[in-house]
Amino acid sequence: MKKLFLLSLTLFTFISLAQAQISAGVNIQSSETFVTIGTNPNNKIFGEGRIGTGGDIGVELMGAYNIIQKDDVNFYLGLGLGLDDDRNHDHDDDDDIYIALPFGLLVTPFNSKNLGLVLEAAPILADDHGDYFRAGFGFKYTFR
Repeated sequence: MKKLFLLSLTLFTFISLAQAQISAGVNIQSSETFVTIGTNPNNKIFGEGRIGTGGDIGVELMGAYNIIQKDDVNFYLGLGLGLDDDRNHDHDDDDDIYIALPFGLLVTPFNSKNLGLVLEAAPILADDHGDYFRAGFGFKYTFR
């Protein structure tokens, strides 16, 4: 639990120091659902903090680089570090630390470019309980 607290504290410090517009969203992934808060996803480099909800509580920090930026679509690659509390329900005291390699699209097809649809996939390299692949979609709103 100490790891989860420290990672959460780091997340909120990272977001408060960011000098950019803020985005918020929900990502529904195959592994769990994330509530996200981050910097402006239209910047060339952006960051995001994710809190996993559902059966387990997890925290993930992700930084990404927009490889392709068009008016309505961004394609990004990223690197994330996460901490998941007992993902496999082993009921042990160990938290799962993992590395995520997300890649995805942010599509803004609406008149208001503040609201976008996120399509993302990521191989997950976990420390103790095996690697896996997650994919999903979500919605992101950028406060401008």
